[in-house]
Amino acid sequence: MARSFAVVTDSTADLPGEWRKRYGIEVVPLKVLFGHETFRDGVDMTSDEFFTRLAASTSLPTTSAPSPGEFAEVYRRLAKDHDGCISIHIGAKLSATVEAARVGAESVAGFKVNVIDSQTVSMPMAFLCSVAAECASLEEATAAVEKRVPSCRVLALLDTLRYLEMGGRLSRAQAMIGTMLDLKPLLLVSENAEIKPVDRVRTRTRAIQRMIEFVRGEQPLERLAVMHAQAGDEAESIAKTLRPEFAGLEVPIGQIGCVLGTHTGPKALGLGYIKK
Repeated sequence: MARSFAVVTDSTADLPGEWRKRYGIEVVPLKVLFGHETFRDGVDMTSDEFFTRLAASTSLPTTSAPSPGEFAEVYRRLAKDHDGCISIHIGAKLSATVEAARVGAESVAGFKVNVIDSQTVSMPMAFLCSVAAECASLEEATAAVEKRVPSCRVLALLDTLRYLEMGGRLSRAQAMIGTMLDLKPLLLVSENAEIKPVDRVRTRTRAIQRMIEFVRGEQPLERLAVMHAQAGDEAESIAKTLRPEFAGLEVPIGQIGCVLGTHTGPKALGLGYIKK
């Protein structure tokens, strides 16, 4: 797509590969660290490889943002063929990525970079990138994205509390009780990257139904996607249920990447959307 400006995001957008080609979006990877080994999200390690390793790991991997220098390198390369750039990243409350992008942009003289804090993660970020890519100018893209940022939401269903416990976000006792009762937590990432508990549902089947009921109550929507971590069949089933109810929306299915997967664990499901 011939545009005067470039669109940049990071790997936590879980950008479908086909979108990357369709819109010509540049993706800067975050990193996942297993002990002393470092892997670039989606470059050195795929989602499937990550979850296989995660299942065998006795300790939780850590994650890190790209450095300002890595962003600067990308912006310098893009400056050769573009007049400017919009750079859309994971919420500042969730990661240092957006700050690294701002610092990196400041070191590239003569190239306009509009860095956006998406205040969210995963497919809503991918949607913001597609919105930007469909605009005619950098100014139009920036206005269109900033307008939608407060309306981005992610509803996540976790299959296990183990990874929240390993990450220090839940006590061992809470995790044990939740596991014994087979409780499935539903979490909402809302405006300003606030993570709020929506519900704890007994059994996965009921939790999936609760997800669908919740998003029905959020209408009207401008965009909607289903996300999953090694739960493709269930994601397809959810999308099949929702598509007739949200006529006119594409309702793509995205795969949760390594960085977000560190916190959700395998078999997580999600709905990412932008409210009208």
